[in-house]
Amino acid sequence: MSRKRLLLFLFIILSIVLMSYQSNREKLLPFRFLNKALNQFNSVTNSVKDSVTSPFKKMLLREEENRRLQAELKRLLTEQQKYKEVLLENKRLRELLSLKEQGYKGYQHITAARVTARVPDQWSQTFVIDKGFLEGIAKNMIAITPKGLVGKIYDISNSYSYLLLLTDVNFSVAVRLQENRREGIISGTGLRKCRLKYIPFEEEVKIGDIVITSGLDSLFPEGIPVGYITKIDKKEKGLFQEIEVTPFEDNRKIEEIVLLQK
Repeated sequence: MSRKRLLLFLFIILSIVLMSYQSNREKLLPFRFLNKALNQFNSVTNSVKDSVTSPFKKMLLREEENRRLQAELKRLLTEQQKYKEVLLENKRLRELLSLKEQGYKGYQHITAARVTARVPDQWSQTFVIDKGFLEGIAKNMIAITPKGLVGKIYDISNSYSYLLLLTDVNFSVAVRLQENRREGIISGTGLRKCRLKYIPFEEEVKIGDIVITSGLDSLFPEGIPVGYITKIDKKEKGLFQEIEVTPFEDNRKIEEIVLLQK
């Protein structure tokens, strides 16, 4: 074998050996260190980010929970208020039904009605109720509550009626003092108070004396509570005393009434 062939053969053998060695080595990664550093930096950055944002996330969660609890509390309070309103209404209706059992001689219990409106007039003291001619309501029916006299029906339509209140200037009713039985007339003033008329100057009356209907006007039954005396003015001249009466029933708080008819 010639020298050239021998050298060629050795070169080929060496090339094969080098190729085998190179194929068995791990691939050369010149940026491995840089990648590792970047990964560590990214990990630290995420850790810092989490430590900073975590309290805010917790605050947002607490705020959301507070809003949910407040909404739930509001709902429960609303339900409680509705329940309380139903209880109060039932109490009022039971009191109205008790009037039927009480009764007034010569009069019958007709129906209960609800106040739907108050006429916005400073001089006119009137209500609108939710029953009318179709429900059997008639003019001059007497309106009462468990506390006492309220007024009378003075105008009617098919489905609603107008109620003239005790305090209206056009209202009057025959009454008597419950204690000494002296008779007089109650008239409305257009305000919260009423005026007791025709009580003689020499008659002894006291603050707090109770006034009831006498039945002598042939319209109102006897014995309905009207109010109590809150002011007495005896003038030096004149036959009668000036007496102020406060009705037992406050018109501003009336929601339901009972109507009576002969």
